[in-house]
Amino acid sequence: MDENEVKEVEQNENINNDTEVTGEKNVNTCGLLSFIFSLVGLLVFGMPLGVAAIILGIVSIVKFDANKQKFKWMGIVGICVGVVDVIGVIMNMAIVFSNLSVLY
Repeated sequence: MDENEVKEVEQNENINNDTEVTGEKNVNTCGLLSFIFSLVGLLVFGMPLGVAAIILGIVSIVKFDANKQKFKWMGIVGICVGVVDVIGVIMNMAIVFSNLSVLY
């Protein structure tokens, strides 16, 4: 092994030791985005943000690593509220279209 490889291995060991000592976990970014999109979707753009919340929530649960990340619940809640967003928009559209058919 040359000097560059030795330095690289030492740096990787230091990084691993630092994360083990501090015990800090990263925020599950996809879960956080899913949670935010689902809440904003309730108020503003239900269908697009609801679908985005569902997709990001699924990705966050699939890629979740309990040793490195925290807040798995955000992905789960994002999926649930995203489904409510989408169902609410579909029900609203059904009501509006049924009222239009009565008028004409």
